[in-house]
Amino acid sequence: MQLMHTGRISHPDNMPEGAKVMAPSPLSPKDTKMYVDGKGELEIPVPHEMNQSDIDVAVSEFVSAAENAIKAGFDGVELHAANGYLLEEFINPNANERTDKFGGAIENRTRIVLDIAEKTSAAIGADKVGIRLSPNGAFNGIGPFEGQKETFDYLAEKLSALGLVYVHLVNHESMGALPLLEDIRKSIREKFDGLLILSGGYDKESAEADLQGNKGDLIAFGRLYVANPDLVERFEKDAELQDPKMDLLYTPGEEGYIDYPSL
Repeated sequence: MQLMHTGRISHPDNMPEGAKVMAPSPLSPKDTKMYVDGKGELEIPVPHEMNQSDIDVAVSEFVSAAENAIKAGFDGVELHAANGYLLEEFINPNANERTDKFGGAIENRTRIVLDIAEKTSAAIGADKVGIRLSPNGAFNGIGPFEGQKETFDYLAEKLSALGLVYVHLVNHESMGALPLLEDIRKSIREKFDGLLILSGGYDKESAEADLQGNKGDLIAFGRLYVANPDLVERFEKDAELQDPKMDLLYTPGEEGYIDYPSL
């Protein structure tokens, strides 16, 4: 399960009345629109810069969501600090121009992430908490930045000290972004004592190669699993795989999600 606080990825036309689009800084991605169900592509508004009260609420929401997930029967939660969502916006200086204790230095830009990780771990146990990171990812103005390796080195060490069960590291190269830098992956592997999950454009052969090469402990599949509900069986039998219907992803209805045939 992933816990998502969407930040500037939410659109006011798809939010409750009175709700604000919020982000670390009042920056809107240029030349980018957002698809909103039933309304098509809309301009992305300039977000409200979060104040301390907003940040406190966001932290408490992550913790409450984690507690509710465990009550509902989930095994654990994954904190979403990747893919251009709120926590990555704080991490990435392309989206964070703050000059207070949440901006500038690495310790400041990662402060909210570590605060949420610590408080969520205290609430449900660190052995039930993972986190998703996407260095070099590109989405809505989020992209590579100077000092990336130092930032993720610091995060990996602090997350390891908190005892999180895993880091889920995403490579967005298959989606057109720059590849995950090998030195960042290796450094996180060395500095984080928990499990390392890798994902992003894998097939059976590349996943097996990276596992055998000790690049990670587990490989995660997303789009391939959606299109192949019996993916494990297909891997076991070396059966042909179905391609996901990309034009149906993120659209309402069952088509493109639960209508793929099994073997």
